[in-house]
Amino acid sequence: MGIFSKKEAPKKKEEPKPEAKPAPAKPVTEKKDDKPKVWHITKREEDGKWQVKAEGNEKATKLFRTKAEAEDYVKELKNNNEGSRVVSHKKTGEFQKK
Repeated sequence: MGIFSKKEAPKKKEEPKPEAKPAPAKPVTEKKDDKPKVWHITKREEDGKWQVKAEGNEKATKLFRTKAEAEDYVKELKNNNEGSRVVSHKKTGEFQKK
């Protein structure tokens, strides 16, 4: 057996817990892009699906089987993002004039 019996094991000193300090208040600033969003409707070559993609993004926001479905969806995006615009493309990738 050891030096201490089972009942008399040395007690660890409990260190006082540091008081929880509230995080410093951060100034509330809203991020607003000065530039309006530009949504592109294009046809993907690899699978033939139509995509809605924000300008500058690598990935499509959403994919559709038809261009009409993509146009309906992008109308909602345009309404939710004030000042945004839509650029529609032909199957060949050229800009489509309206």
